[in-house]
Formats: sequence, C-alpha cells, structure tokens
Amino acid sequence: MEFNKLKTLWIFCLCLVGKSWTERSTSDNHIVENGVSDFCRIDEKLCNDQNEVLSYEAIRSIHKQMDDDANGNVDVSETDGFLREDLNYHDPKAKHNTFHGDDQFISVEDLWKAWKGSEVYNWTLDEVVEWLITYVELPQYVEAFRKMNFNGSVMPRLAVKNTSLTLSILKILDRSHVQKLQLKSLDTVLFGAPLSM
Repeated sequence: MEFNKLKTLWIFCLCLVGKSWTERSTSDNHIVENGVSDFCRIDEKLCNDQNEVLSYEAIRSIHKQMDDDANGNVDVSETDGFLREDLNYHDPKAKHNTFHGDDQFISVEDLWKAWKGSEVYNWTLDEVVEWLITYVELPQYVEAFRKMNFNGSVMPRLAVKNTSLTLSILKILDRSHVQKLQLKSLDTVLFGAPLSM
C-alpha cells in the first residue's frame, strides 16, 4: 500500500514538472514571437534579416534593463539611475541629455530608431576594430572580430550578456574583458561614438 502512494505521488510530481516545462516553453516561444512581430511592425524592411532581429532583441533587452518600473518606457529618473549605477557615471548630465533629448519617455521603438539613426550603426568592420583597439583597449580580440566580420550593426549584441557570443564565438575567456567589452558597447550603443576616437 505504501509503495502505491509513493508511486502515485511520484507520477503526480512528474506531471507537474512536465506541465511547468510545457508552459515555460510555450511562454518563451510567445515572447520571441512577440519580439519578432514587434520588430516586423517597427522595421518591416529588416524583418527577415536574422542579424538585425538579434540586434533588435538586444535593444529590447537593454531597454528592459533600463525600465525599472516595467511600464514600457524609460523615463528620466530611470535613465539617471541606470547611468549612475550600471554605467558608473558620477555626473551623467551630458549623457542624460544625449539619450533623452526632448523625449521624456523612451520606448523600445524609440530606442531602436535612435540606434538605427546613429553613426555607429553604419560603422564598417575597420571602424569597429579601431573602436575595439582605441576605446575598449582589447586589441587581442581583433582577429576574432575580423573573422566574424563584425560591423556596427552588431554592437547591441555585444552590449548585453551573451555567453555564446563572447565565449563560444569570440573566445573571450577573461570575465573582466567580457565585462569591459559589454560596458563599452552599451555606452556606445546608447550614446554614440566615443569622443576619444
């Protein structure tokens, strides 16, 4: 009798775990599909370009990271907190004005359009390599960037945590290098080309 109770309990637990996996998988697919459909609505021309879809997803991730209250917009106070806490700016006034301009609430669409309109989006491979050497100060990864033919449009993907890109593709094993590349990329995506280049 005791064995049957344990067997029933075990089957019940397996059913719960299976249901949880199914719901999560369906939920994750729904999020990805919504992201792609949002992207297609925003930028129909690039909707079928896998690299652009990945860059858009990175922009969405950056926006989500900045949107503390998860209301769909990054407001002035959220930007200020992000600049001070995440990017370690002590006086973020100039960056703050560059990011917001006249728009007090930045949506994912606003962030994507600003990114596509930036000079960095159109950088060539050579300009990205120059940025990697002079601004990021990680020249040891130039060959990997050249091999992958990274141009400016890839920059958002470098700005988010992406272990498969940094570890598997670029072969960056040093965590401090990964963090430095991520922070410098994030700064460049949000605020444009560094003045020191």
